Amino acid sequence: MVNYTNKSISEQAIAIEENLLSPLTLLEEYLDNIRNQPQSMNIFTEVFHDSALKQAEDSEKRQKSGLRKSFLDGIPINWKDLFDIEGKASEGGSLLLSGRVAKTTADIVINAQKFGLVSIGKTHLSEFAFSGLGVNPKTATPPNSTSNLIAPGGSSSGAAVATALNLSSAGIGSDTGGSVRIPAAWNNLVGFKPTHGNLSLNGVLKLCPSFDIAGPITKTVQDSRYLYDILKGEQPKNLPEGRISAKKFLVDRSFLTEGLSPEISQSFENFLEKIRQSGAKINETRIAEIIESTSLASTIFPYEAYSSWGKIIEDSPGEMYPPILSRFRGGRNIDYQVYLSSWKKLTNLRKSFLDKIAGFDSLLAPTCPILPPKIKDLIESEDYFTKSNLLALRNTRIANLLGLNSITIPTEIKNCGLMLLGKPQEDQAILQTAQLLEHLK
Repeated sequence: MVNYTNKSISEQAIAIEENLLSPLTLLEEYLDNIRNQPQSMNIFTEVFHDSALKQAEDSEKRQKSGLRKSFLDGIPINWKDLFDIEGKASEGGSLLLSGRVAKTTADIVINAQKFGLVSIGKTHLSEFAFSGLGVNPKTATPPNSTSNLIAPGGSSSGAAVATALNLSSAGIGSDTGGSVRIPAAWNNLVGFKPTHGNLSLNGVLKLCPSFDIAGPITKTVQDSRYLYDILKGEQPKNLPEGRISAKKFLVDRSFLTEGLSPEISQSFENFLEKIRQSGAKINETRIAEIIESTSLASTIFPYEAYSSWGKIIEDSPGEMYPPILSRFRGGRNIDYQVYLSSWKKLTNLRKSFLDKIAGFDSLLAPTCPILPPKIKDLIESEDYFTKSNLLALRNTRIANLLGLNSITIPTEIKNCGLMLLGKPQEDQAILQTAQLLEHLK
C-alpha cells in the first residue's frame, strides 16, 4: 500500500481524484505520524483531531458522490498559530497571549474551508513572529527536520517542520522579513512570499502591517501555486509551461552574495552554473538600492512592531525572551516623523530598483547567508542569538523592503535555499520561473 504522506500535494490530489486514495485515510496516516513523532508537542500547538476527522469524512463523502469542492479537497494543512480559527487558541507564540481564544476565523482560513482543505492543527512560531531563527525558549522550539540540534528557521518554524516531517501536506505561514522562506530553506522546502496586499490579513495577528503577508510552505512549487490560489479564494490552477532558456536573471554582487558560509556559496554558484548550462542568461551587477534599503530596516520594522504590540509587552515584559524583547523595544523611541521620512526614502528606492530590474525575470540570491545555527549556542548566548537572527533575515527581508514577491526552492545541498525575487503583482510569473528552476535541481 502506498504511503501518501511523503508525497506532494499534487500527487495526493491526483490519487484522491482518481479514487486511489481516501481523504480520511490520508488524514489518519498523518495523525499516526504525529502520534509517532516524539517532538510533535514542540511542533504543534494543537492538533485538531476531532474536527479534522469530521472534515476528512465530509471530504470523502464528496469524493464518493463526485461533488468535490476543488482539486485540493481533502488535503490536510497546518496553520501557523497567528491565524484565527473561531473557538481555537491563537496565541502568537507568546506567553503574553496565553489563553487567547479566537472569536472569528481568518479570511484565508475561510477560503481554505470553502475549497475543502482539512485543517489538521496549528503550529509553533517565534514570539510574535519577530525572529528568523524559530527558537522560542518561552513556548516551544520545533526541531529542524534534518537535525534536532540546529535551529528550524522562523518565524513559521512549526509550519515548515510539520511539512518536512510528513505531519501535514503543507503549512501556511506568514512572512514579514523572511518568515516563510527561512524555515522553508532550512528544511529543504519551497516557501512562497506573495506580493504584499494580495492576501487578506483579516483575522491574523499582525506584526508589521506594511509588510506582513501569508504564504504557503510546500514540497513543490506547483503545490505553492495551488495553495496560493485557494488562499485568494480561487480554484487552484496549474502553472503555465515555459522555457528556461528564454529567462533572464540578475545577480547582485554588492550585498546578497557577500559573507556567505562555504556551503551556501557552493550551493548558489553550483545552481548558477546549471542555469547557464540551460541556456538562460545571467547578468551580474551591483545594486545600490539593496544596501540603501537595508539601512532603513532598523527604523521601519521596529517602529511598526512596537506599535502593534508595545502596550501588551510593557504590561509584562518579563514574560518575553530578552533578545526578542530588546528587538521590539528598538522601536519604542523612534519618532513618527522619522518613520514617515524613512518610508518616503524607501518608496523612492522601490521605484529606482524596479527600473534596474526591468527586462529581467527575477533576481537570484541565496535565501540565507548562513546555515542553521545550533540551538544550544543560541540559547547560551543572547548576543549570538541577536547576531544570528539578523544574519538569517539579511537576504530575505530585501523582498519585503522593496515590495517584491519572492520564493525559495531547495538546492542539492541541504539547508541551502535558492531565492528568487520578482516584480510586484507578477506572482504567477515568479512561480512559473521557480518551477523551471526546480526542475534543474
